[in-house]
Amino acid sequence: MKINLILVFVLAIILSACVDDKSTGDATTTATDPATEETKTTFLREPVDIVPSTGEDYPQSLQDIDFPILPNAEVTSVGNTDIENGTVVMQLETLASITQIQNYYRKAMPAKQWHEKKLKVFQGADNALSFRNKDYSARIMLIDDKIQDFRKLAITLNKRVKLEEF
Repeated sequence: MKINLILVFVLAIILSACVDDKSTGDATTTATDPATEETKTTFLREPVDIVPSTGEDYPQSLQDIDFPILPNAEVTSVGNTDIENGTVVMQLETLASITQIQNYYRKAMPAKQWHEKKLKVFQGADNALSFRNKDYSARIMLIDDKIQDFRKLAITLNKRVKLEEF
């Protein structure tokens, strides 16, 4: 019986030596294999603040040609503003989906005498639209920021060159 008691005592000492001490952070067991440990990635998502712009935020040259204003979108950047002597580049941000953006422009542009033209999607864009009227051409590149859950639009407008003028 004394032998059984001694074996139980020795076994208890051995088992207690193999347990992690959570309070001190010391592990008395052998290190675990990092390949078998499960890692968890957490993405921190900061809210995107979209301040809807009005037509006043659009360059005057776009107002002059009655270019459609995307509702609930914020104008974040405008390049050259003189469409008569170059190209206007404007960037917007919106919480609208790509489908909502496409539906808006496919309805608003023909109502203002713009006709859609086929356009291949450029590298870096998730979708693209192209429209023309008798005097101007417009390309709208759509970029979907899936992490922050908003869309960026890059709108490029050019005055069309009429070959008969040369």
